[in-house]
Amino acid sequence: MVEVGGAIREFLMVAFKKQTYLNILYLLFSFPLGTAYFIFLVTGLSFGFGLLIVWVGIPVLLLIFLAWWEIASFERQMAIWLLGTEIPSMYTQSFYGDSILNKFIQRVKSPVTWKALIFLLLKFPLGIFSLVLMVVLLGLTLTMLFTPVLYLLGVSDVNSALEAFIVSLSGMLVGFVSLHVLNMLAIISGNFARIMLGSSEKQL
Repeated sequence: MVEVGGAIREFLMVAFKKQTYLNILYLLFSFPLGTAYFIFLVTGLSFGFGLLIVWVGIPVLLLIFLAWWEIASFERQMAIWLLGTEIPSMYTQSFYGDSILNKFIQRVKSPVTWKALIFLLLKFPLGIFSLVLMVVLLGLTLTMLFTPVLYLLGVSDVNSALEAFIVSLSGMLVGFVSLHVLNMLAIISGNFARIMLGSSEKQL
């Protein structure tokens, strides 16, 4: 009974935890940021490679290269701040040299650089998925919670006030389940960021 009571308490406490809403905030940011990253990177890389024949593409690609590293650094920090995920530094010991050229070469050779590019490109479809999931869960929860109001207004499919009340109570359960689902999605997103935006132990 104690274990059951603890499990129920843990299930309900999700709505009162600060981290739950930080997770939701991170997921909400995923769509606009992912869209911006995708447009910027695809447009910039296409433009740069398209102009390589006249050499103009080289500085364009260099700028895009530097930009995606800084964007990835921002994404790493955001995952740390909002999700509380521990992510190793993107820099390895070899980055800390005196030569700018050496630092650039090390960035090109670093797997983190290319994993970060994949992460930023995948942020777009993942952002769409996160947004759609949140809209569906929120819409379902609110619709069920306000079923008694909809019933009184005559725009609900339920046949009685009792049925509307039962649906509304069920909406509370759906709401708690939805928060747990979003927390799980945030945990998966944090682990993905840790894998893609942090140096491995071998590199360190």
